[in-house]
Formats: sequence, C-alpha cells, structure tokens
Amino acid sequence: MKILGIDTSSTVATAALLSEERLVAEYVLNNRHTHLEKLISMIDRLLTDADTELKELGAVAVAVGPGSFTGIRIGMACAQGLSHVCNIPLVGVNTLDALAYNLMHCGDLICPVVDAQRGEVYTCLYRWEEGELKRLWDYEVIRVERLIERLLELNSRTILVGDGAGLVTSALPEGLTAGEKITVAHRIFAMPRASSVAAAGLNDFLSGKTCNCFSIKPFYMRKSHAEEKWEEKYGKC
Repeated sequence: MKILGIDTSSTVATAALLSEERLVAEYVLNNRHTHLEKLISMIDRLLTDADTELKELGAVAVAVGPGSFTGIRIGMACAQGLSHVCNIPLVGVNTLDALAYNLMHCGDLICPVVDAQRGEVYTCLYRWEEGELKRLWDYEVIRVERLIERLLELNSRTILVGDGAGLVTSALPEGLTAGEKITVAHRIFAMPRASSVAAAGLNDFLSGKTCNCFSIKPFYMRKSHAEEKWEEKYGKC
C-alpha cells in the first residue's frame, strides 16, 4: 500500500510517497508562487525517482485547508484529477492536523498556527496520547493576542508549527521570551510536509475515511478577502 501526499496550502509546495513501512520519497519546494508551475512536474519526478506508477497508489491524501485559498485549490485540483483519471480514492487532510503530525509523539502541547492575515491565525491545539493524536480545541480563527492569552493560561509548554508561528512570537507580552512557555519548532519541522499529510491520510484511509474527486471539499474557515470585498460592494448573493 502506497499513498501520495500533497500540500500546497501555504507558500510551500510539497509531495511525498509513503508506504505502510517507510517514507519512500519527499520533495519540498519552499519558494513562493510556484505551485501551479511546479506541482505536476514535482509529482511526476517523485514517482519516477521512486520507481512507482500511478496505478500502484492505494490513495492520494491532500491538504484541504485552512490556508491559502489559491494554494488549496491547486493541490485539490491536482489530487482530484489523479483520482478521476486513475480511479484512486482520496483522503482530505486538515492542514492543522497535518502540521501536528510533523511532531509525532511529542510530549508537549502542539499548536499549529497558519497565517489568516489581518492579525489572525487559523489554529487548533493537540497532544499525542498513547500513539494517537488528540485534538483538544475546535478549529478556529483567532486574534494572535487572544491565542497567546489562551496558551499562557494552560501553564504548559506549547510548541508552535506553521507559517503563523512568527506572528505569535513577535506578539508575546513584554518580558516573556519565546522558549519559556511558548516555543517554535525547528524550521524544518515548522513548515508543511507532505509526508505528514500522507501519514495522517494513511491513518484515515485504514479507518475507511475516504472520498472521491466529486465528494472531497476544501476546508475554508471564512470567506476569501475577494469575496468579502464583493459582498461589501454588491451585497450577498
């Protein structure tokens, strides 16, 4: 059983091939605005280098958000195309869940934070318990300052992952430095990884949680800025 993982929900474009026994291959391109140009060729090279054909894939796992509206659509469109043409099951993986998988079996609290613009982040809180990832909060959009307050109230060490981590640490109260109660994962583990999307997707696949190219949906936690501006000008449809 091999599963292809895809994540283009941020400035990072990444693809990975995972089997039940090992990580076979992973490519990461941390270069803004190249997803549409690079994703297909990245996946093609990944599979070629891993001597794997599309027909050998048991599933495709793709990050469905929250994150960049355009990035999410690019990754999902690619996954839907592969699913439709090759009749491969899809697994939609929440971006925040996937980021928490970057720190598998970590003993501290894990708080993924994805930049939602306008001083807000998409976030959730997790803990690994007995080999399983437990979600402690609902997914939410929150002001950075309010998130810091809530994390400090926990009185536990929390590790941040995701592109919103810098927003959080830069807003820490005066006298509190990053690393005391709130710390950022190493930059290699703080960014999106398709291997984590694949790992989370494999877990869901084995639990029977799959969809197809028509039923998979993006996970948008709010309307895009363009949609909000349209409604301000023309009203809701």
